[in-house]
Amino acid sequence: MKIKSPLTNKREVMALCEAGANELFCGIEPYDWRKRFKGLPVNQRATGSNFTSLSDLEKAIYIAHQYKAKVHIAVNAFFYLEEQYRIAQALIKDVLGLGADGIIFADPVMLSAVDRNLLKDKDIIAGCDTVIFNSSAVNFYKKLGATRIVLPRSMTIGEIEELTAFQPALEYEVFIIHDLCFFEDGLCAFCKEGSGELKKEGRAGDKISFYSAMRMPLRGYGGGCRTIFSRQRVSLLRARYLKAERKFSFWEKRHIEGCGACAIYAFKKIGIASLKVLDRNMPIQERVKATAFIKEASGFLDNGDIPQASYLEKCRVLFKRTFKSNCNYRDCYYPLWKERCI
Repeated sequence: MKIKSPLTNKREVMALCEAGANELFCGIEPYDWRKRFKGLPVNQRATGSNFTSLSDLEKAIYIAHQYKAKVHIAVNAFFYLEEQYRIAQALIKDVLGLGADGIIFADPVMLSAVDRNLLKDKDIIAGCDTVIFNSSAVNFYKKLGATRIVLPRSMTIGEIEELTAFQPALEYEVFIIHDLCFFEDGLCAFCKEGSGELKKEGRAGDKISFYSAMRMPLRGYGGGCRTIFSRQRVSLLRARYLKAERKFSFWEKRHIEGCGACAIYAFKKIGIASLKVLDRNMPIQERVKATAFIKEASGFLDNGDIPQASYLEKCRVLFKRTFKSNCNYRDCYYPLWKERCI
């Protein structure tokens, strides 16, 4: 399995590759794009997380190739304005001309519009924002030319195993550490509602909690799990609103970091191609530390099979030594209890 790490400038390449990354992903947002479109980025990250010049990106690609590492460029906004398609396609041509090894897409229109000759022998990646949950979606993006699928955070190991078996010729990529989110990437721009626990008070089904957003997120602030929610109480039997409780945000206490190292044991057997370290907004020291951690955790499986229990214990010890805290189910990408929710 390859380890894929986030990159924001050419000075980071050496550190990430020496920590164990053999794939890097990054975005580029040239000054003219930013000046012209302002709040409509070319990829799903803030300005400070992107390269701003082709010359710097070219140097980063050159250094990465010295380490025999690939570089994938994110052109993965949910959608683009009509005039942006033409400019983004020209940008894709430019970065591939610099030697980039592949493009990460989210918008199927963009993926289908790019010249196939440009993408020949390149990695064509359907990113997590495509929200691929089933074999029909996999088949759809395969027909559009995708060679790799990035699977959503919310999938269980069992679901991943079942889905990857449908099209084993494709490569699959999973998130493995940092930036664990409560919501689905491809739906993050929308107002969310989700059911809470059924409480058997009075007649069964009489009182159910659900979450509704109090406001639509402002661009550049809030959105997704940062949105202000209100916990509501409704009666399904009586079909009426009961009361509202306190306002809250899913991020009001802390950002959930997330780790899925314990699942590497299963991912190796499933045949996952790449383990993705997040996130581009994190300090480089944290990204290097996380990359080295995943490299060492993967290394436990290099010398033949070991019992799963032994592997899990090794990961727990390594996690505590690396991050100075105990791993816990709250921060686990692929907890065992999640398997029982299928």
